Amino acid sequence: MAKTKVKTRGLTDLNVTNAKIAAGTIDVTAKITGVVPAANLGSGTASSSTYLAGDSTYKTISEYDDNQLQSNVAMLGFKVAVNGSLTRYDLVDQSIDEFYDTSGVDASASTNEVRKASGSNYYYFGGSSSTPTVTEDADDTGTDGDYSWYKWTATGAGSYNTDTTQDHEYLVVAGGGGAGYSYSGAGGAGGYLAATGLSLTGGNTYTPTVGGGGAGSGSGATNGTSGTNSSLAGTGISTLTAVGGGGGGYSEGGAGQAGGSGGGAGGTNGGALGSPGTGTTDQGYDGGTGADNSQPSGGGGGGAAAVGSNATAGVSGGDGGAGVNNDIIETGTDVGYAGGGGGGAGIGDTGGAATHGGGAGGTQAVVGTAGTANTGGGGGGGGGSAAGGAGGSGIIVLRRLTSIISYADLTLQSTDVTATAEPDYGEFVTLIENAYGTATLNTDIKGYVSRDSGTTFTQGTLVDEGSWGTNKKVLGFHDLDISAQPSGTSMCYKITTHNQVASSKETRVYATSIGWR
Repeated sequence: MAKTKVKTRGLTDLNVTNAKIAAGTIDVTAKITGVVPAANLGSGTASSSTYLAGDSTYKTISEYDDNQLQSNVAMLGFKVAVNGSLTRYDLVDQSIDEFYDTSGVDASASTNEVRKASGSNYYYFGGSSSTPTVTEDADDTGTDGDYSWYKWTATGAGSYNTDTTQDHEYLVVAGGGGAGYSYSGAGGAGGYLAATGLSLTGGNTYTPTVGGGGAGSGSGATNGTSGTNSSLAGTGISTLTAVGGGGGGYSEGGAGQAGGSGGGAGGTNGGALGSPGTGTTDQGYDGGTGADNSQPSGGGGGGAAAVGSNATAGVSGGDGGAGVNNDIIETGTDVGYAGGGGGGAGIGDTGGAATHGGGAGGTQAVVGTAGTANTGGGGGGGGGSAAGGAGGSGIIVLRRLTSIISYADLTLQSTDVTATAEPDYGEFVTLIENAYGTATLNTDIKGYVSRDSGTTFTQGTLVDEGSWGTNKKVLGFHDLDISAQPSGTSMCYKITTHNQVASSKETRVYATSIGWR
């Protein structure tokens, strides 16, 4: 194997075999003589901050930026907290809080902090909460999320008084009309009134009065009785009056009566047909017309959402007009109100159908079905030679926010977490929602980190790091220099909101992550 001697400028020669240094000990002072070809060195300047790239040029080594990694760790921490319904918990050099309880918030150092639920999540916002005192004689009360409701179901007058002026949602339904006798027209539904934004003044007493359902006719050429009105009256408001449903017409062409919704007309055998009853504007619709044949049928009663159908000769009584679904008592759970009754029918014909509390019409010799109590449903028409059904009684419901919220600027400070060593840098990530308006970063919302239990804070510059839902933002800052703060290992954050105004700028804080190194 060929060997080549390499001169070492006066030092011991080194033996190199096939470009390899022969086995043996090399003096640390030895130097290899000769010149390395320039093509092997690359172009540019070599230094501790450069590297030789594949294109034979020296490029600057970029410092690794782990900000995105830190934010991703925080987001994973938030997801773990949500999935496990965890209270505040700690990682190495990091602490996560999704506000499932209040243990991570220092109430003594925070101001105007109000914690609320949003589905399975919780959030803080700036404000204060007060609970009005209500005196009432409602037949039933309850809560639905952030709301309290009061329900009057017994016919007659009651009372309601609140010590604080507040907007209310209301439902006022009158009693449904009763149906006439023998293949008769059905009763019309009670008048239906429902809306939000009714301001009831603190200190005033209001009177809810529930109307009763009209009686069904039991014999002869007699219409069903109309239902009675329901109302809510008191100082400072225009009285809300829902009109009782119209009574249904009797056999041989009796006319339906006017009401919140009109009653249906009775059927006739060879005679003139009576007219259907008319409904009240914005409360209910007209009734339907009866049929004229050897086995006549009555028209359907009007409902709060649709007219009563006309009877079909030799087939059926008219269907009751549709009513309305309303979930004022339990959000998402609809109850039907103010449906018209179905018309009664003779031999071989079918009684009219009904919905939303209205009663179905009877067939030959079958009494019409009564309207459902406390829905204002109209009574079903009586089948041939049978009585008409009575109308359902009315109802009144009031609903209000259980607590009144006044919005204000928030200071939310965390309880301390102990670092294993004194840190020089802090980081902070938070999930927020712009419920109303848009918070300007570092003006309307600010973030701080402390290593001495909140005695000294350093503000970071929040940046938008992405979205986690509609109007929901991930905000954060990283590598915040806190080395100038007094020595300490008691880590905490502070987040503040500013310029908060109800329905104009409302900023909600859903989760926080503080880290350090």
